[in-house]
Amino acid sequence: MTDMTDMAVARDAAPTSLDYDVLVVGAGIGGMESALKLGDMGYKVLLVEKEASVGGKMILLSKVFPTLDCASCISTPKMASTIHHANITPWTYSQVDKIRRAADGTFTATVTQKARYVDIDSCTGCQKCEMACTVAVPDQFNADLVARRAAHLTFPQAVPKKAVIDRGGSSPCSFACPAGIQAHGYVSLIRSGLDEEAFRLVLDATPLVGTLGRACYAPCEGECTRGSLEGTLPIRRLKRFASDKHDASGNDNGLARPESNGKRVAVVGSGPTGLTAAFQLAKLGYGVKVFEAAPVAGGFLRLGIPSYRLPEAVVERDIENVTGLGVEIAVNSMVSDPAALKADGFDAVLVATGTHRDSGLGVPGEDRLGVMGATAFLRKIKLGQPVDVKGKRVVVVGGGNVAMDSARVARRLGAASVTVAYRRSREEMPAHHVESVDAEKEGVEFRLLLAPAEILGNAQGGVAGLRCTEMRLGAPDASGRKSVEPVPGSSVTIDADVVIAAIGMAPDTSMFGGRVPVEKNGRLSSNKATCQTGVEHVFAAGDAVNGPTDITRAVGEGRKAAHQIDAWLNGREFDNWDDRLPVVDKQAVLARQKAFTLSAPTPDGMQLEPAPTDFHEIEAPLTEAEARRSSGRCIDCAVCSECGECVAACPVDGCIDLRSTAKTSDLKVGAVVVSTGFKLFPADLKPQYGFGKYQNVITAMQMDRLLAPTRPFNTVLRPGDGKVPDRIAYVLCTGSRDKQVDNPLCSRFCCMYSIKQNQLIMGALPLADVTVHYMDIRAPGKRYDEFYEQAKAMGANYVKGRVADITEKPDGNLLLKFEDIENGGAITEAEYDLVVLAVGVQPNRDAEELFEVGELQLDEWHYVNEPEEDMNPGQTNIPGVYVAGAASGAKDIADSIVHAGAAAAQVAAHLERTRPALPKIEMVPA
Repeated sequence: MTDMTDMAVARDAAPTSLDYDVLVVGAGIGGMESALKLGDMGYKVLLVEKEASVGGKMILLSKVFPTLDCASCISTPKMASTIHHANITPWTYSQVDKIRRAADGTFTATVTQKARYVDIDSCTGCQKCEMACTVAVPDQFNADLVARRAAHLTFPQAVPKKAVIDRGGSSPCSFACPAGIQAHGYVSLIRSGLDEEAFRLVLDATPLVGTLGRACYAPCEGECTRGSLEGTLPIRRLKRFASDKHDASGNDNGLARPESNGKRVAVVGSGPTGLTAAFQLAKLGYGVKVFEAAPVAGGFLRLGIPSYRLPEAVVERDIENVTGLGVEIAVNSMVSDPAALKADGFDAVLVATGTHRDSGLGVPGEDRLGVMGATAFLRKIKLGQPVDVKGKRVVVVGGGNVAMDSARVARRLGAASVTVAYRRSREEMPAHHVESVDAEKEGVEFRLLLAPAEILGNAQGGVAGLRCTEMRLGAPDASGRKSVEPVPGSSVTIDADVVIAAIGMAPDTSMFGGRVPVEKNGRLSSNKATCQTGVEHVFAAGDAVNGPTDITRAVGEGRKAAHQIDAWLNGREFDNWDDRLPVVDKQAVLARQKAFTLSAPTPDGMQLEPAPTDFHEIEAPLTEAEARRSSGRCIDCAVCSECGECVAACPVDGCIDLRSTAKTSDLKVGAVVVSTGFKLFPADLKPQYGFGKYQNVITAMQMDRLLAPTRPFNTVLRPGDGKVPDRIAYVLCTGSRDKQVDNPLCSRFCCMYSIKQNQLIMGALPLADVTVHYMDIRAPGKRYDEFYEQAKAMGANYVKGRVADITEKPDGNLLLKFEDIENGGAITEAEYDLVVLAVGVQPNRDAEELFEVGELQLDEWHYVNEPEEDMNPGQTNIPGVYVAGAASGAKDIADSIVHAGAAAAQVAAHLERTRPALPKIEMVPA
């Protein structure tokens, strides 16, 4: 038995309270080398890497210098060895949040395994999720030269070869939807031509797809990030587009009746809350019956919203989505005792009766003929009952959306005049701005700052006019709107034959006779989070609980109620059904991109007439071209759109879970290796070179991707127009040895990687001219100077002197202004097709954040300090903490490997000094 084997056996037998012997932070070449050496010695290693694959920056490279061996061919076997080593536990897509040193010299590390939304054990790396994904974003592996998908493998040789889904949070549009509909998702599906899938994504949340596509007030659009550029996307109309395309296709909705779970639920009320709850419960296998007191189903959708906004046929099609799942809807069926439905075999009851009772004006003369409430007025029209306003003067009192609907309906019924009287100013009007503007375009007059005081009558008992008191605005009240107060002694009379009161709606709970808990304001009493009332099996939700809102909020209430009823019936704890990620920051979204191509918003499609005479739909649908163009303006705020296509495409059930969450653990380790590597200098910090402004100015890392065997294109192409470049310039020391950008150090290997690329370019493009602008060439390694001389012999031209400025010509070519020191120091210009900035490196400041502030000592350049670099390489100022590779200073691959080996030896020595005495192992003769 060898000494190493004896050591490993003894180590396994030693008692320990450690979770791991060593924590290695970072899985680049230095981290992998340290972990492998320690694992080979028998130590248990936890390797934490923030990216989804091990490999670091080496896997990005084309070749290595000076041998021009394939970087991928060298690194991939090492990556595989690392990930499969018996003594190494790799946690990719994870981060070390904090490391704390204990009194006994051990360390507690807090590590977060980020949510990758893909089960790493069951993912096969088949890439079907990637092929189905509808969101494209810049591909970091290819240095942003091409796009990748939100669901993706990091790169073809990724280890582990497992997918990850990039989610930045919730997109503002989706987060703003009270119904929980994935607005970003259906927009991205329509952009991809997947209109039926877009319809079904909305259908997953609510059966009211066509309804919401027309009558929703689109809070999503108010939060659209694109709105801060040139205008918001028409998100609601895109929903309508998907619904209309589905209806025209003749396709079914893709929903089959589920197998019954044996339980029944009664829903009282068939408005948006009741229909959505019934739909969601039916999908879960419940037997659902909806009781509706009116002669038609749909609640306010069917009886309150005028046909010019929402045709009856659209509501009826949406209701078919509900009845298609086996839900029974009983009309003309008033329920006075919801709790008693339990005796009829219902395990739970949801009361969602809405707010269909008008609030009175509370003024003298309110009982005259010709005075009516707005909801009663609209209901009669929708049921085809006679309402005589033709040729009459109509006054609508109120400033909400129902007031606008009433006024516009009266116009269509032939009223001689229609006036809206409202006690505040236009700015305080609660109606959606578009509704009041459209009403005015249709001939409705607005009389503002007038409050009703008395309805005047005629000899026949009818209405003769509305006497009002003038109002003036005061300070804002509790609602945020300016308060109003009467002007003393003022009086204004508006001639009128009909007065419609539209000052509010309330639930009508009188039919329940106290059998369901009711608040003092007449609303049903239920727990706002769980929807459960004081009667255990009776739930209440929607406007009957919250007061009048809008359709999307009512839909959201229906979804919540169904979720909580299902939890209660199955004995689960009530929970928060809203599991959205935090909304992304819009400014951060805009900052991701340097510039945007402005694209004019799609016209609103309204076709208004100054004196409408019928109820035809007034909003034109989006054409297919408009829908594609509009959805194409989306900037994918949260990256993943939650469209669900990856879930549908994945062949492994449950492998993708968009609701998975991060997991944080505290782990005890005996030693730490900091191998966080370096960061590339951001080239846009040298604005005179035009990176990020001129498409044909690229970095050397981007050139490495263009030259790599796994490159995105078949040859070297310049990004601006795909042209094969004839003249290529290199600008060395971009961001290195430069006090102007606070980076005075030489990055050491920039010269050599540029020379490597020079040779590869001349091999790939034999006719291309390559010129290198440099200050001096550093070639301190074995065969490095020979490598440099070889590049010059192949034809690369080297010009000594700083580059001052780069400008772009109209054809995309670039003019370099530079000094030519070896020819008298003249300032010269030259034209190139492509410019490559050989960016330097900077310290990765993440290393210092691993410990308490100031605990880990850094050198004056912010690299991790090695107090005894010559005698004890890898050792830091903290006993038990070691540094490997480029985290301690700029190093090439060979130096990083050697340094990591030294760090591993230091770790082993530390562990052997500090661990408990090992039991003696008897030598067994071979």
